[in-house]
Amino acid sequence: MKTNGYDALQRTLRIKPAGRFPNCENDRYVDGLLFPSVTPSFRLPKKSRVFTIGSCFARNIEEALEGYDLPTTRFSVPETEWSGRPNGLLNEYNPHAIAQRIGWAVEGRDTSIIEGVYAGSETRTRDMLLAVGEPVTRERAVQRRNEIDAVYAELIGSDAVIITLGLVECWFDKANGLFLNRMPDPIDMRREKDRYEFHRLDATDTVDALLPAFQALIDAGVQRVVLTVSPVPLQTSFTGMDCVVANAYSKAALLLAANQIAGRFQGKVDYFPSYEIVMSGGLRSFGSDNVHVRNQIVKRVISYMMETYQ
Repeated sequence: MKTNGYDALQRTLRIKPAGRFPNCENDRYVDGLLFPSVTPSFRLPKKSRVFTIGSCFARNIEEALEGYDLPTTRFSVPETEWSGRPNGLLNEYNPHAIAQRIGWAVEGRDTSIIEGVYAGSETRTRDMLLAVGEPVTRERAVQRRNEIDAVYAELIGSDAVIITLGLVECWFDKANGLFLNRMPDPIDMRREKDRYEFHRLDATDTVDALLPAFQALIDAGVQRVVLTVSPVPLQTSFTGMDCVVANAYSKAALLLAANQIAGRFQGKVDYFPSYEIVMSGGLRSFGSDNVHVRNQIVKRVISYMMETYQ
């Protein structure tokens, strides 16, 4: 970013005191957390239909939102298919998976007929478009995709969309030209060594993946999008790097990309600093696994978001 020095000074003065990093006596420092100043481009009044897309932090957001119509909470699977959150199969972690899902929803595509990403057998099928879930019969896998398509049919009619970016490490299936939402089975990778590619996206890759999806979403009539980055860390890295370092890279790339995308769609896409708020509290913001954000912290973050956007 290059700009006239005088203009930069004027911008700083306009947002004073937010232009300076807050100390412990600043009113943006509350109970060990920093709350960055946010200027919303739009409002999200109660009873609005809000569609959430993204990593498991999107599920955290749903649970903390009160008084809104949330289509993704109407989807669930039995515990035999997934013992976590009933709608956890909706998680989309990497930018390409998110972009594909948005594109399919805008097109009204029947994803149940996308072949080649059903792995396993007729009786024990793993759906590679889903991040989690136990193997099911092929019939059930097809039925479940239809159920997910029905949820995403409500995306375009939503008043707002909240998109949470999770990580930049992903797998590409060259046979189908699709990015997967989970790692391929090692047995399949040994059997077909040239079929799968591992990708670690940088900020430019992330922007390139997401821009067409955001444009399609806006062209379809969705004019209010809140874009944020999940504070939940990368739990396994396939780069050969220490996972702590790989996670820092992942979040840095996503943060840069998210801000660039918001800049491209000013007035329609806002960046909200969920990541910055949670991480300002350090590891105290997380449970004993250092992965999942404490419920009270999530509630504080979403409460601040709603106070800002209502």
